[in-house]
Amino acid sequence: MLKEGAARIAPEYRESAMPMYQELIADDVKPAQSIFQEYSETDIGIARVPRSRYTDKAFFDLEVEHMWSKVWQMACREEQIPEVGDCTLYEGPAGSLILVRTAEDEIRAHYNACLHRGMRLCSGDTSVASFKCPYHGFTWNLDGTIQKIPSRWDFRHVQKAELTLPQAKVERWNGFVFVNYDQDAAPLKQYMGRMDGDFQDWMRKDGYAAIHLRKVFKANWKACMEAFVEGFHVPETHAQGIAWAGDSSFQYDVWPDEPHVSRFLEPLGTPSDRMDPIPSEDQRLQDMYRMITGKDEDAPVPPGTRLRPYIAEVARNLMSEAEGADYSGLSDTEALDGMQYSLFPNLVLFRNLLHPYAYRFTPVPGHHDWTMYDFIIFKKKPESGEIPETQYIDLEEDDLYADSGAFPEWLGEIYDQDCHALGALQKGLNAGGREYVIFSQYQEVRCRHLHQTVNSYLEKGGVDTSAL
Repeated sequence: MLKEGAARIAPEYRESAMPMYQELIADDVKPAQSIFQEYSETDIGIARVPRSRYTDKAFFDLEVEHMWSKVWQMACREEQIPEVGDCTLYEGPAGSLILVRTAEDEIRAHYNACLHRGMRLCSGDTSVASFKCPYHGFTWNLDGTIQKIPSRWDFRHVQKAELTLPQAKVERWNGFVFVNYDQDAAPLKQYMGRMDGDFQDWMRKDGYAAIHLRKVFKANWKACMEAFVEGFHVPETHAQGIAWAGDSSFQYDVWPDEPHVSRFLEPLGTPSDRMDPIPSEDQRLQDMYRMITGKDEDAPVPPGTRLRPYIAEVARNLMSEAEGADYSGLSDTEALDGMQYSLFPNLVLFRNLLHPYAYRFTPVPGHHDWTMYDFIIFKKKPESGEIPETQYIDLEEDDLYADSGAFPEWLGEIYDQDCHALGALQKGLNAGGREYVIFSQYQEVRCRHLHQTVNSYLEKGGVDTSAL
């Protein structure tokens, strides 16, 4: 029960015996930064949406025309193209782009199509001095200006300026390279809103993408995003985690003036209120110690040791040693909890120590109900300044995250459970039944927010979303 005049920290209609996030962090030994002591409850009026949003190609085509062609999207990391001439592709829904470093401090994004007959100019990661069409030999400089027109005499009707490769807008942020197909788009930082400020002292700001896992989920991109921005599914999908990843204590923040950003704050070490009986704090402390350290033994602590400060210190020490960094000054929240932000439409980024991850969910070209799931794991840059090459791990449909070697087996099992659940979810959506899906008011507010923002872009394009 809130004291009179106290700031609200949970919906007034919430019914749970478990404490909310702000109650849990109030007694932390190393207090949370002010941005994590905030709570923003926003009523999003979208309680249900038609299944066709996930299954109908016509709806996806509207998204491509009015939304994907207008929003900022994370295309790659800067370290993927470190040298002049280095290229990588972004196969975005609104078109294939070649990301190329054209100068030491310049990156451009050219549409991946020859201006003669439309042939793809680039088929994958490479390093080039120019772009030569493999069909007839038209050649472009790195900056997109035309270098060679074969049989120039036969193209007297074409001006050279007409053959400059079209480009998407490019901006960089904390090592990420973003693109926008709309030349009139607002600047990236304006688009990001508060997320830019909340990541000013992000510990991975100067890190690099050490491991990049790629796998196709046979589910629509929105279904994938929704699965990763709520913890409501934890007790059923990840039943092994309900003793220390309590869904009922998550804090969900959606701000009324932030159409592109939302977050959750997950207090690790807190059980779900669906557990019966609730394990003691000492039991949970021991479980968390074994999970974080990978040791099959109890933590060497006297009875009565408090879970949050102890496990936070274990995490700070473990990660400092593993990365050769000093994380001793991190707050207990940053050291321990899950702090996850999403940037519309398809980027998920963690702000805390134990999750050095970024996720991206991009529709697979030619498949409106398949999604490429990019999972990036960050590490601290070596003191030498020489950044190791990113290790790419491509997983086929039956390959398991638990067998990838990218992280502990127990964590890989969690992502395998998500992968299986999403495949079954899309099959259920495709099977029909009732024509709409329903969202909870608070625990799935970020799902509501996602659809609200999709609607806003469609409506700007003149689409009536009342029946969509």
